[in-house]
Amino acid sequence: MGTRENKVETYLRDQVKLLGGDTRKWVSPGRDGVTDQLVFIGRRIILVEVKTSCGKLSVAQLREHVRLRVLGAPVVTVYGKKGVDEFVNDIFNHKLSEEYAQNNT
Repeated sequence: MGTRENKVETYLRDQVKLLGGDTRKWVSPGRDGVTDQLVFIGRRIILVEVKTSCGKLSVAQLREHVRLRVLGAPVVTVYGKKGVDEFVNDIFNHKLSEEYAQNNT
């Protein structure tokens, strides 16, 4: 079994802070499927769903990600610490474009 989801969230927060950013846990009562974290880096806000390396998105999460993307919000799903590393690397190398965020599930 892989790393628990809350450990991956902590790892995400720590890595984003190393880049000078910050995160906030997102809880939206009455709205199923919202992403786990809001990532603030530079002038960008990225909505990040955190999963374990073997995690899967629920139907409610998939539906909510589509709704948010239609509204123009960048939504990214990271899978485990490796996914966090790839996400942070993309931010560091300025590769996290709107197109990337929209196509990353």
